[in-house]
Amino acid sequence: MPTLKVRALISKDDPRHSSSRTVEEVVEIFSKASAIWRQADIRFNATVLEWKFDHSTLDDLIRAAHQRRGDTDLLGEITGPEPRQLTAIYVPSIGGSNGKVFRQKRAFIVVDNTTVPDYRTTAHEIGHFFGLEHWLDHPPPEPPDRPPNQLMARTQTGMELIPRDIEQVKSRLPTSGLDLID
Repeated sequence: MPTLKVRALISKDDPRHSSSRTVEEVVEIFSKASAIWRQADIRFNATVLEWKFDHSTLDDLIRAAHQRRGDTDLLGEITGPEPRQLTAIYVPSIGGSNGKVFRQKRAFIVVDNTTVPDYRTTAHEIGHFFGLEHWLDHPPPEPPDRPPNQLMARTQTGMELIPRDIEQVKSRLPTSGLDLID
């Protein structure tokens, strides 16, 4: 079973953007997110750290997430120019949503007070990294084989991956540019 390396950074020591999460809580989040992703035979090896971000970089990142921009150049200061692992960033808020993925930088954000379980939000954002999109935006659900307990259903608490999504993730994994541990 392939294992993806993840660096999870908890925003600390910032006057506006310090997360209330602890290292232990984020370790548990990744343990539970791994349980969801085992459906696709994928695990995570997460290194969790409290992180003091550069203030202007963090402000730009929060603004990009709030405005739903696809990327921000300053994120490269956190991930490096060609990241080989996923970077998860935990902050208190991005202004309304539970999380945001930045595919080009192989990073995503999860907020402190998610409207669904935080490990589900983490697993959901990882799904976006692999190209899985929301499907419950416009009723009726399309395609019709997607149950409401599906991981990529927006505003739902689902944690299941359907076979088509599992196939998509497995096909993208070898070309993802991520380092895998076997």
